[in-house]
Amino acid sequence: MLKEPDARAPTSGDADRPWSWTERLEPTYVAKPWGRTDIPDAPPEALPLGEIIYRANGHNLIIKWLHTAEPLSVQVHPRTRRRKHEWWHVIDARPGAYIDLGVSRPCTRDELAAAARAGSLPDLLNRIEPRTGDNFYIEAGTIHALGPGLTILEIQEDSDVTYRLFDYGRPRELHLEQGLAEAITEPQPIAAMPGPEAPFSLAPLRLDAGEKIELNTEGAALAVLTGEGTLAGRAVNAGQCWLADGALTITADAPMHLFIAEPRPPRPTSTE
Repeated sequence: MLKEPDARAPTSGDADRPWSWTERLEPTYVAKPWGRTDIPDAPPEALPLGEIIYRANGHNLIIKWLHTAEPLSVQVHPRTRRRKHEWWHVIDARPGAYIDLGVSRPCTRDELAAAARAGSLPDLLNRIEPRTGDNFYIEAGTIHALGPGLTILEIQEDSDVTYRLFDYGRPRELHLEQGLAEAITEPQPIAAMPGPEAPFSLAPLRLDAGEKIELNTEGAALAVLTGEGTLAGRAVNAGQCWLADGALTITADAPMHLFIAEPRPPRPTSTE
């Protein structure tokens, strides 16, 4: 069902579709100790650049471009209050890049805590050598970390809660008690895309130059990886993120690759 158009962001080029609107999201550039200094057009105050963040306010989605020169902290996100499921698409993986995703064998929480204190927690994790184009869905509660040499598109629930379990000696706060209380301590199957139980759906879209496609969305977020074209008559370029609602047309002026994310409504809880 289409929703009332957003008066802040009317579309152009779709005047015959009064229930449609688009909005270009503004980026926030964030320096991180594991970020990179070779990202074009990065603001000097955001170096080393780790995250470019786009917030789809009101749609329970955050989109990020992540750039890693060093390993991120080993971390976990909550499964209950302020839950955060997330998904990664590997835009680029340099030689030696890796992802730690889940434990490699069943572990106790005491064992994980002892390994975190001893500096050996990464040895208990499932290490993956990703390739460009790989996808990974990270269920809340999964212990995970990105290694160096990666450019990642991340789409996640709108939550900023991260519990660090291990941080490679960086002088930042750890959250062992909170994080291990949320952690999944058994190996889990690796999923490429969100399943039907996930709080958002994802769909890749590739268009050749001159190709046009009609979309019918309800509050979708669009992350444009490559190419250029128009969305409801508005110019779209690589590296941008947009919100779109209603019946809209995407036209590619150059080959385009993008992902479309749509939040799912909360699942009803049992009253029994």
